[in-house]
Amino acid sequence: MLEQGLIQIYTSPSRRHNYAPLGLGLRATGQDLRTLVMCFAPHELIRAETAFASMVPDGRFVFDYSAIEGPRLHGGWHRGRANRALTKARETIASGDFDMVILTGILHMLNLGIVSVQVLLDLTERKPPNVELVMTGSAAPQPLIDRADLVTEMVVTRNPRPEAMQDAKSIGTVEVVTGDGKGKTTYCLGRVMLAAAVGIRAAFLQFIKSPKPYGEVKAIRKLLNVEIKTMGKGFLGLAPSVHWKSHQKAARDAWEKCLREIFSLEYGLIALDELNTAIHHGLVNSERVREMLLLRPTNLNLILSGRDAHPNIMAAATTVIEMKEIKHPYHKGIKARRGIEY
Repeated sequence: MLEQGLIQIYTSPSRRHNYAPLGLGLRATGQDLRTLVMCFAPHELIRAETAFASMVPDGRFVFDYSAIEGPRLHGGWHRGRANRALTKARETIASGDFDMVILTGILHMLNLGIVSVQVLLDLTERKPPNVELVMTGSAAPQPLIDRADLVTEMVVTRNPRPEAMQDAKSIGTVEVVTGDGKGKTTYCLGRVMLAAAVGIRAAFLQFIKSPKPYGEVKAIRKLLNVEIKTMGKGFLGLAPSVHWKSHQKAARDAWEKCLREIFSLEYGLIALDELNTAIHHGLVNSERVREMLLLRPTNLNLILSGRDAHPNIMAAATTVIEMKEIKHPYHKGIKARRGIEY
């Protein structure tokens, strides 16, 4: 059970699916927390989500599609069905049966006028203090932003001529996930978990975090088709310290291990978590990374995450995703919580 549950909002002007809430739920399962995802907007990932849910034991990760099941009316949406699902969500949140409840696409319903701002505000007011509530969609209204503890906006930029795609035979993509907002690592986790669920072999390789029993480590080790390697020495700090040489050695070793995985031809998706941060601090050479992107296997999809992405790396990417901080619980003095931040 969570000691303190917050209200999180993930918005985006893009139609691109934000995987961060799913990754957040995956991390929670690793710390024995229970997650419910209620889907309020149809999307192309439902088959993968269903497959993933079957891989998680004890009903710790549940998907509910009652809001979108059946024929679509009113221009594609059924007002009564959506509101019945919202009532169900309110009752489930109040029951405390789940530690985290994710309302995917609920802000889209709000913008269509199918649900009201006041209904969602009431939902946040009645939420038990030990339940994490996550809402996604576009254009969250200011009253809801004011009520939330965390708000991240995902801004997606597609590169029309990425260097890494100069070879016409290349079908794999390169995504750079950066920015000062939360959701970078969990975006990678969400992508990896759904890829693994549909049989795509995936790897999640972390550059900065140390080998501790974080939620994502414990969760991924229980899944098929995915491998996790945590190869760093922990928090870097604001400036080089007496431990800087150990960080440098760990980063060099991690980079060599990553190259072996990338060119092994064993994976369809590899997430290089916090690699941008390692490059920014001079632990990994940006030109070596750029060279790897140009030479990587043509059918391999890569994700490079972390703050302060290097301009040359972004130029080589198919897509750049910026997680922009709108609100962060750190500014309220709220510390990292087991099952949510780690």
